[in-house]
Amino acid sequence: MHPIFKRNALSVAISCALLGITTQAFAQEADKPKTDTKPPKKVEEISVVAENAKGFKVKAVQVGAFRDQDILDVPLTVNVIPRAVLDAQDSRGAYDALRNASGVSRAQLNGNIYDNLAIRGVSIQNRTNYRLNGSLPIINLIDLPLENKERLEALKGASSLYYGFTTPVGVINVVTKRARATPNLSFALSGNEFGQLLGHLDAGTKFGPESEYGVRVNLVDGKLRNTLDGGKGSRSLTAVALDWRAARDLSFKFDFESIQKEINEPATIVIPAAVAGLITLPNRPDPRKLIADTWPRNDAKAINALLRADYSLSDNWYFLAEVGRAQTRRDRRDYSEITAYNVVTGEGRLDFFLTRGLNFVNQNVRAEIGGRVDFFGKHELTFGYVKNELYQAGVNSQQVSRPQNLYNPRQIAPIDKTTITILNPINTVDIGIYVLDRWTVGDFSLTAALRQADYETVNQRFVVNPPTRTVYTASPKTTSYAGLYKIRKDTSLYASYIEGLEEGPIVGLTAANSGAVLPPAVSKQNEIGIRSEALPGMLASFAYFKIERSTSFTNAQNVVVQDGRTEIKGIEFSLAGELSKEVSLFLSGSTIDAKLKRAATAALTGKTADATPKAFYSALVEYKPRFVPGLALNVGAYYTGRRFINTLNQAQISGYTIFTGGVVYRTKIAQRNVTFQVNGNNIGNKNYWEAGGAGYIAVGNPRSISFVTKVDFF
Repeated sequence: MHPIFKRNALSVAISCALLGITTQAFAQEADKPKTDTKPPKKVEEISVVAENAKGFKVKAVQVGAFRDQDILDVPLTVNVIPRAVLDAQDSRGAYDALRNASGVSRAQLNGNIYDNLAIRGVSIQNRTNYRLNGSLPIINLIDLPLENKERLEALKGASSLYYGFTTPVGVINVVTKRARATPNLSFALSGNEFGQLLGHLDAGTKFGPESEYGVRVNLVDGKLRNTLDGGKGSRSLTAVALDWRAARDLSFKFDFESIQKEINEPATIVIPAAVAGLITLPNRPDPRKLIADTWPRNDAKAINALLRADYSLSDNWYFLAEVGRAQTRRDRRDYSEITAYNVVTGEGRLDFFLTRGLNFVNQNVRAEIGGRVDFFGKHELTFGYVKNELYQAGVNSQQVSRPQNLYNPRQIAPIDKTTITILNPINTVDIGIYVLDRWTVGDFSLTAALRQADYETVNQRFVVNPPTRTVYTASPKTTSYAGLYKIRKDTSLYASYIEGLEEGPIVGLTAANSGAVLPPAVSKQNEIGIRSEALPGMLASFAYFKIERSTSFTNAQNVVVQDGRTEIKGIEFSLAGELSKEVSLFLSGSTIDAKLKRAATAALTGKTADATPKAFYSALVEYKPRFVPGLALNVGAYYTGRRFINTLNQAQISGYTIFTGGVVYRTKIAQRNVTFQVNGNNIGNKNYWEAGGAGYIAVGNPRSISFVTKVDFF
């Protein structure tokens, strides 16, 4: 086992020790009078503690250069999924939460291993587009645990100013729970109808003479069961969030996560070959059947650590520094895909790709100075330096094939990997220097930003003879502009132009150039929108966007190449908050038109981008009847439009609507707050294709029922 994972036991011990301190502090805090202490002087007090929400409405964002800004002052589309929504739906993964944000869909996979997501039809880069507390790029190749998260945010559009080379459709930011002034201690038992059972302990408090210390611990452990026959595994989480106000003007935050998940690796379904320019899709197989049998496993572990220091230089200027490291290992992955099958009989071939020792490491350093200058209005200035180092230990896979049937799978005897593992490392360094000026005069503000990048990726492949070494370098300058006008105190109108830096994709296992890294590219986004709190208790937004980015696809020689540009344009809207004390809602929708432009391959020009739904609509409503105190009922509806499954538009999958529902009852037993909850996903048991594109299609999961029982001790 890698040394970093040997420290797991130590982290658990530290967590338990902190929990002991927390429990002791509970008693001290309960009897101690509150001290009226003043917070440090600071231009911007970055805080990831949950705000007081109005139902499903939030007031501020924590992502990118907009951390801790009022959402009315952010000139981009941002969807925030608060803890209230996560709890109402018993969200257990990233997609469970983000399906409430319009334009978010699953890509290639159906979520049994982890959530591979797309925004506005463009797949999210799993190494760079997911961020912890607005900073550290975590690696989304393992289930994203939500037990220790306060909220999820989807910042849509190019985001390279703050984050460097990322896909241009946005960043997913996860914000951790932190200690609050009031101590908390709870235990929850959750499961589902298939036998899943997980225990979750959540404890936190502030302590010290002036409550200068804070600790929040989340521990999760248990067995996994899913909708697949024989689908089982295990999952654990150790998460610690520490806060220390070392002095009036100096504070520190530290986050640590240790995540483990081991589960069956189901087979993916390859799109059939075209005949006379058309693709005939198979019948949808039974989503409960394991095509690859029960022995293929996906065994993954992750450790994320982030340290942040904030120092107030004066009443008007601040300095912050962050350093973080994220590592994800796939010690075993028995990936498989069924291909060359007869769409009528289902008889085909199952190709296994047995891999061991996959390793991904991200290291991130950021230093930033910001402040306010009054000169012909107010200037909020930001100067920053960031360095991202990404390492991927790509390894060769042993390929083994067996006959199999898509509709009636046969048992397949376990296969051991016998070939020697060969390392194919990819090292990327992305350095950025950025400056931002937000100039405000009255109700008008203008934001201008410049970023100078220094990018290099080195791809070494030792699976070929002779070995190859490919180096890509780039030093682009990108600019961003945004104007925002407060029509009234509760309504803002904005327009923005943003240039982004997009890292070239890493080619997947089955392509002829598997493991290759395509060159980086520049993307552009224009957006105009309006955001308003004019309706009491609600936040409404509407935006038009247009994105242009590089296009990559798999050609007739099974080689992934870049060719032409993709133009993505559309409209989005959302409405979230509290209609009354009894009714909360979260509505969103979008329509998208994505076309391939200026492609050297003539057949591609004018085609619709693959895996891009024409429309998304979602609605979540929660009702808390006054006549039954403690009861809450919710229902959700999620529509995803039809999608072409390849860049030549030779076939498409139909649109579908999925319904969810939940019942929550909160009461007191023995003076303790107790919660009983039942939720249903796909309660109509819809049979549908959930994802399609990049050479694959995936069938959606059938109906499932989950439950949670929670006791709050404090």
